Amino acid sequence: MGKIKKKYTEGASRTYITRNRAIKRLQVSLADFRRLSILKGIYPVEPRSRKKANRGSAKATTFYYSKDIQALLSEPLIAKFREHKVFLRKLQHALGKDDLTRAKTLDANRPQYSLDHLVIERYPTFVDALRDLDDALCMITLFSTMPVVRRVNKDA
Repeated sequence: MGKIKKKYTEGASRTYITRNRAIKRLQVSLADFRRLSILKGIYPVEPRSRKKANRGSAKATTFYYSKDIQALLSEPLIAKFREHKVFLRKLQHALGKDDLTRAKTLDANRPQYSLDHLVIERYPTFVDALRDLDDALCMITLFSTMPVVRRVNKDA
């Protein structure tokens, strides 16, 4: 006789992960998770069977692909977000104690992070960047040609 298969080890429950589980796995706050997912271009998805993906519950939740969250685990921005939180805690502590010299030195040594690797990841070539810029310019042109009115007529 073979091994008994454990529940939720394959299928939709492994393919998708809820937002709360993703936040716990990444060990970040909701605000940091939102910021990170926007920067990395990871968006919520709708599974075919919400009940199967949510391990039997039909409750409305936000789902992400598990592989996307797994890729976020190795993102260096998470460490930078944590460094920034530590910096803010130290700064608040110094200001609470009225230690202005320490607060000034902390503020002078504020942690910096760059998003260069995200830009290179999203736009590997200059042509890709121009293509995306073209979409934004078309949208701006569209809005600039529209008339400025309070109400838009539905028949027009």
